Amino acid sequence: MRDMIMLQRGLHFNTVLSNTSNRMLSRITATLSITVVSVAMVGCSSFSISNGSMDYKNAQSIAPVQVPEEFKTRQIAPLYPVPVVPTNSASSALVISNQKGNVFVLPKPKPLDEGTITPAQIGDGAPSTPQLVIDGNGYPILKISGDASQIWEVINRTLSVANVDVKQRNAAANRFDIMIDNTAYQLRLGRIGNVTTATLQKVDDSLADKTIATDLLERITQNWSA
Repeated sequence: MRDMIMLQRGLHFNTVLSNTSNRMLSRITATLSITVVSVAMVGCSSFSISNGSMDYKNAQSIAPVQVPEEFKTRQIAPLYPVPVVPTNSASSALVISNQKGNVFVLPKPKPLDEGTITPAQIGDGAPSTPQLVIDGNGYPILKISGDASQIWEVINRTLSVANVDVKQRNAAANRFDIMIDNTAYQLRLGRIGNVTTATLQKVDDSLADKTIATDLLERITQNWSA
């Protein structure tokens, strides 16, 4: 009887010990799982895992690929060959045919009649020499005839040659932001017909001093880089 009691107590102790071990193992497993997940979440910032995207920085230059002499290469023919137009043809049209027998008749352009060409068709031409004039209020204005885009480029070069302190070039607004004696000014370009006008103004849209404006416009005229 005593042996039976001792056996039952031993079995009960083993059961309690087993349950305790299982609970401890479950807690350890849960803790390890949380740790692994945390490490994975911060892995990008804590560990550097190379995916090969930066390997090109270690690439070495190699000699160009040489075609072996025993191999023959051929030139690729154009898909649509350009037809040869006879220069001495008296016909008013060019007749072209293909291998399928299709015939195409292309009229020749009419000869150019210089008398019918308008200035708008050929553009305003190269910029002229600047002309410094005085308006009705005694304010100096620079006038340049010619293509507006070419005049902009020439004025840009001229300001550099004349050592004008240009802070910003704003082609969309047709102006140059410049500094004269630590004061900000704007050289503004206007357009009347085929003539570009240049005036010096302050940033508040008021006119600059006549003496300062005349000095700048004379420097542009003297250093004109057309």
